[in-house]
Amino acid sequence: MAPMPTIRSYVGTAVLDGKLYAAGGESEDDGATSSSVERYDLATKSWEAVAPMATPRENHDVAVLDGKVYAVGGYNDDESLLSSVERYDPATNAWEAVAPMAAARTDHG
Repeated sequence: MAPMPTIRSYVGTAVLDGKLYAAGGESEDDGATSSSVERYDLATKSWEAVAPMATPRENHDVAVLDGKVYAVGGYNDDESLLSSVERYDPATNAWEAVAPMAAARTDHG
């Protein structure tokens, strides 16, 4: 497997349609929280960048539901807990905000 192009920790991952999504996380270079998203295609064994999330997040959860990828909660750049939720549509390569959680969460599953 090719290494992920951007070295990050505390990244959220999920698999949809034979592709691994790696969203957000903390940059190994400068410790900044990231909004970048990269996708690994298991068939072609290659990475590509896709649309970034609107909100930088780390220690968040990423899940798949009904053909969409969701990024949920986590921390932002100033280490504030997040209750926000974003949904990625691979058909349009776009993220959109959806209803937030009732409470902010991090390190959840």
